[in-house]
Amino acid sequence: MVEPVGNFRSAGSHAEMAAGQAEDAVKAEISALRAEIASIRESLSRFGGEAYDNVSRTASQAATYVQEEATSVAGVIREHPATATTLMTLIGAIGFAIGYVVASAQAEQKEAWYRRYY
Repeated sequence: MVEPVGNFRSAGSHAEMAAGQAEDAVKAEISALRAEIASIRESLSRFGGEAYDNVSRTASQAATYVQEEATSVAGVIREHPATATTLMTLIGAIGFAIGYVVASAQAEQKEAWYRRYY
C-alpha cells in the first residue's frame, strides 16, 4: 500500500513540473508579445513623425504658394481696378443667375408635388 502513495507523489511532482513548464512557456510567450508590441509602437511613432514632417512641409509650401498668388492677384487688382470690378460684378451676376435657375426649378418640383397629392 505504500507504493501507490509513492506513485501519487511522483505523478503529482510530474504534474507540478508540467505546470511549471507550461507557466514558463506562457511567460516566455507574453514576453515575446510585449517585445513585439514595443517594436510596433516604435515603428508607428517613427511613421507618425515622418508623416507629420511630410504634411508640415507640404502645408508650408502650399501656404507660401497661396500667399504668392494672393500677392500677385492683389497687385493686378491695384493696377486695373476697373477690370477687377467688372470681373467681380460679372461673376456675381452669373452666380445669382445660376442660383435663381436652381431655385426656380426646385420651386416647380415642389409645386408639382403638391398638385399630385391635393
